[in-house]
Amino acid sequence: MNPERMASLVARWVRFYTRDLPAPIAERRIDEIDADLHDHIAHDRAAGTSERRIALAVASRMVRGLAADAAWHRRQPKAAARRPLHRSAVRVAVGVAVVLAIPLVGMLLSDGVAWSVADFVAAGVLLATIGVVLELVVRKAGNLLLALVVGGLGVTAAVLGELDDAPGLVLLGLLLIVSACALGVRTARRA
Repeated sequence: MNPERMASLVARWVRFYTRDLPAPIAERRIDEIDADLHDHIAHDRAAGTSERRIALAVASRMVRGLAADAAWHRRQPKAAARRPLHRSAVRVAVGVAVVLAIPLVGMLLSDGVAWSVADFVAAGVLLATIGVVLELVVRKAGNLLLALVVGGLGVTAAVLGELDDAPGLVLLGLLLIVSACALGVRTARRA
C-alpha cells in the first residue's frame, strides 16, 4: 500500500463530491485537500513512519471525513449553469398542460364542465406563474420572500375560487398556502 496511491484515491473522491459546484469553489477545495495530504505524508515520512502506516492513516482520515465532506458540500452554493433555464420552462409548460387537460377532458365527456377560452387563459396564466415561482423556490430554496409570494398566490387563488364558487381553485390556493408555510419553516430552520 502506497501513500501516494491512497492520496490519489482521496483526490478522486474530492473531485467527485465537488463536481456540481462552481469551478473556483471546487478548485479551492481540491487544492486545500491536496496540500493537506502532501503535508501529512511529508510529516509522517520525516517522523520515520512506515509507508504502509502512512497509507492507512490517509485512508482512515478519508473515511472519517466523509460526513464532514458531505456537510461542507451542502453549505456550498451550487453552479447555476448546470441547471439550464429551458428545462425549467419545459417542466412548467408540461405541468400547466397536464392540469389544463383535466377540464378539457371534462368538457369533452360531460356537459357539467363549461370552461370558456378566457377561463383556460386565466387558469394557464395562474398555473404558469405558480410554476415559475416554484421553480425559483427550488433554485433558491430557503428564500423567505419567495415563500411569501407562493403564499400570496395561494390566498389569491382561494379568494378567486370563493368568488367564482370554484372548489378546485380553492383547493389549489390552500395547497399553495401550505407549501408557503413549509418553505417559511424551512427558511426559519436555516437561519
